[in-house]
Amino acid sequence: LQWSKFFGLGLAGLLFAASAQGTVILPGDALYDGNDGTPPYGPSNCEPGCINDLFGTTFDNTDLLYKAAAGDPDEGSYQGSYSFVWAPNLDDRNGGTLTWDTSQPAINCVSCYLAVKDGVHDPRYYFYDLSSQYGWNGMDTLSFSGFWADGRGDISHISIWGTSKSTTVPEPGTAALLLTGALGLFAARRRQNRVSAA
Repeated sequence: LQWSKFFGLGLAGLLFAASAQGTVILPGDALYDGNDGTPPYGPSNCEPGCINDLFGTTFDNTDLLYKAAAGDPDEGSYQGSYSFVWAPNLDDRNGGTLTWDTSQPAINCVSCYLAVKDGVHDPRYYFYDLSSQYGWNGMDTLSFSGFWADGRGDISHISIWGTSKSTTVPEPGTAALLLTGALGLFAARRRQNRVSAA
């Protein structure tokens, strides 16, 4: 009985740790910024052309997976799958958190690229490779921090461009398999104890 308690606590800890996973996106980690373009990118929106220029991709407007812009409705083929909360608030947008809605399909990146834009203050853009740079799985939270944080500006939008393998809404997946296995082991041990006692 003690063994099963410790196993259950360990399993709960693993599941909590998995759900708390996230990726922090910082300006200093960008592979490119708006000054890497010729001419520099901004103040107008440059996606997907600038992503194509910088990363050698061939995206068009149909390859917008998700976009959150201050004060506007979300856009992209996965607009209903994510929510973006601006930090510290909508009027002072130096960061934010992108969270997946677990009841909706997640982006399953074949190749995914992220643009973070201010548009007014230099550099006007920051660009990231979510696939190879972060290994983002579409389910982990993306936390943005420190963008134009010295009062020079605010994030006007974040956008994710790329190709995504089709996914279905996941069952509790790995957690369900772990829980099923744990219950099976517990039941087998109880059955064995009963047989030994008889």
